Amino acid sequence: MKISEATRTYFAKDVYSIWKSRVSKAEESITVYSPYFDRLLISLLGNAQLRNENITIVTELNPASLLEMPNQLRALKNALSNGIIVLSTPRLHAKVLLTDDKFVAIGSQNFTSYARKSKECTVIPAATMTGSSFVDTLIRWREDATSVDEDFVDMLLSKISRHIRRHKKLLEETEAEFDELLKNHEEEKQNALLRRLEELERQSHIRMSQGVVYASIEHISGEWDYYDSLIADHEYDLTRWVVKKPGGNTEPYRFSRLAMYPMIIAETGRMGFARIGKTRITYIRKSLNWSNRRLQVGDYSLGVSITFPVTDTKKRNIVVRLTHPYLGSCEAAFLFTGDAFRLIRKHYFKGNSYWNEQHEAFVKELDAGFFGDLDSIASFFRRFFTSFTYKELGLDNKNVRDYLKGLHFRLTVIQFQGNPVLVIKKQW
Repeated sequence: MKISEATRTYFAKDVYSIWKSRVSKAEESITVYSPYFDRLLISLLGNAQLRNENITIVTELNPASLLEMPNQLRALKNALSNGIIVLSTPRLHAKVLLTDDKFVAIGSQNFTSYARKSKECTVIPAATMTGSSFVDTLIRWREDATSVDEDFVDMLLSKISRHIRRHKKLLEETEAEFDELLKNHEEEKQNALLRRLEELERQSHIRMSQGVVYASIEHISGEWDYYDSLIADHEYDLTRWVVKKPGGNTEPYRFSRLAMYPMIIAETGRMGFARIGKTRITYIRKSLNWSNRRLQVGDYSLGVSITFPVTDTKKRNIVVRLTHPYLGSCEAAFLFTGDAFRLIRKHYFKGNSYWNEQHEAFVKELDAGFFGDLDSIASFFRRFFTSFTYKELGLDNKNVRDYLKGLHFRLTVIQFQGNPVLVIKKQW
């Protein structure tokens, strides 16, 4: 029997409510195939309108599964005590709900409480699958499976408890060591970014005469509101820096007062555009939509918007969206590390379906003429990660505290593709 695409529904979420509906509507039989289950399955089957002798659980009863899911034995005992048929078949990995031997729900989700909170995928055909080779195979698995005896389950419950306790302790010890190794690994990645930025700071030609700026978070009581601001120590002017020349001499380097400049937080890699005042930074933009600059790729003129992620910023700290009025758009994630601007991934979105064929040409042009060209990527950073005044693009709230956790910070400037980038590092 061929099932059309229109009769299938796909889920990337918990499907317990759909299982419950299918179970309650079953008229002749219910069969659950799952290598792992717990009391959640018993609760689910309690919604059936059938007698329990018409309900079957097909699982794999083996030592490994019992150690991994010790609650499964208790759930299995509960099912058998209530007259539900329990069968065991070797190497079962399927997770299927079969009702009346014709309706199915197929997916990765086990019939456990843990699985309800996991990332699962399920397919649920709306049409009957009676007579299909798929259902015939499920029925054959059920017929060939071995009956599970309640007395044997009682024996397992009494005899292997000590093994389960030992396994639980070993698992806890392994999880603790895993967490410690992961913590150390993340710290090393953070330290690697810090070391990279520190080296770039030493190489930077832009600096204060004293080398760095120190600043503190202060709470400001305004006439109409209260907010936090990063205020430089009294001897510093955030707009006045110097450039070190090859011969050792210096000349003034000015930041435009009240303009936005790209910044990176050394500890996390999180980025933003900070508004530089003479004595303070109060505003940091989390995103911007370039209204007065477009990216030209071949014959395509594209709108550009930039967002700075809040989490997982060591994996990607910049998300760029390139948009064509009707051919679609591309969302690309980049990682900026101070000395590199690297593409991590990209995803295309179609525009109007009328332009599907042209969309393919659009994708090929961007892949070859932009993402595949290192010079184009470098030019993009130079053009779209330069300074701008907030009046052009709007102004965020006074949000410096959203970015900076701590009280005292060190500020330096590095350069990438000719653009100054402010580096903020927490001192305490």
